[in-house]
Amino acid sequence: MIYFSKPTISKKEFSNINKVLKSGVLTNGYYQKKTELLIGNKIKSKFIALTQSCTDALELASSLINLKPGDEVIMPSYTFTSTANAVVLNGAKPVFADVNPFDLNININHIESLISKKTKAIFVVHYGGNCMDLTQLLKIKKKYNLFLIEDTAHSFLSKYNNQYAGTIGDIGTFSFHETKNIVGGQGGAISINNERLIKRANYLLDKGTDRIDFLKDHKKQFISEKNNKLKKKYYSWVDVGSEYRASELTSALIYSQFIRRDEIHKKRKKIWQSYLHFLLKLNNKNIEIFKNHEKSKSVYHLFAFKAKNEKLASVIRHYLQSKGIPATFHYVPLHSSPFGKKFKHGNMKITNSIWKRIIRLPLYPELKK
Repeated sequence: MIYFSKPTISKKEFSNINKVLKSGVLTNGYYQKKTELLIGNKIKSKFIALTQSCTDALELASSLINLKPGDEVIMPSYTFTSTANAVVLNGAKPVFADVNPFDLNININHIESLISKKTKAIFVVHYGGNCMDLTQLLKIKKKYNLFLIEDTAHSFLSKYNNQYAGTIGDIGTFSFHETKNIVGGQGGAISINNERLIKRANYLLDKGTDRIDFLKDHKKQFISEKNNKLKKKYYSWVDVGSEYRASELTSALIYSQFIRRDEIHKKRKKIWQSYLHFLLKLNNKNIEIFKNHEKSKSVYHLFAFKAKNEKLASVIRHYLQSKGIPATFHYVPLHSSPFGKKFKHGNMKITNSIWKRIIRLPLYPELKK
């Protein structure tokens, strides 16, 4: 069996990891700051912080918008558990929405009917390496005074109409898990575009302390009193928080991969297009290929298509697996899962009819033709 996904590691990654180990600085070091700056400048985000995972970034986002018991958050059911857990861990409740049949992104036309007085935010998931069109959703956000959070685990550096995914709503989250295009072990990042949330983000990132204010003034850590004695300044507990920040080893790995992003992207695109051309040549009405919007610039994270029915999808997957190709489906919809059944949802007709018909194919830079 070949790999389904596999990180591409070059000499650059080994070199930068070794530099970190030799430096003895394993947290809050050069690579963390350098990578945050590079990403922020590239995607034009107001604030970037590397985190230990996208899951951490989602949980941080939920805390930043002050989710609490009684609040509701609309999100697609067709997503990974981290999207919903970030809400549930704060005592709020997910409300599941249906997806589009052509790109598996949240169906914006279904959202407004799910909004109630308890709705605090909308979480969208940019599926498969594409950035969805948020134009209409931004109007809904403004109309109902809601927060918009972009779960961009699949789609770091994708664009819609020349805007980067994760920089359009209030907050964006990214994944650098080993299965993603750019890897950092289990790394992630948060992008904050609502300036009112940035100061508090630093407190939450530093385990609820105002350490960032202390470090900004590190050259003046000692202040003179009237009796000319020196008194050391200190930082203290000012908010909730946790150990969200990425380690220096993770940061160095993300940095190395980010520098190689064009090379990685080019290889993934070539493989993705090979799949596409092969399936188009078949011209078979029993399979349908998902479509990218013309204004969306993909990063080719996944290649997926759907079969006409569940039986055919199962036959195709089992046949490919028998030939050493790990073809698979994707998410079990959260609204139909044992824990997710307790939460509200809208009409899930498309999600229910489509998830068992999806077939995903291996995709990673070292995959041979």
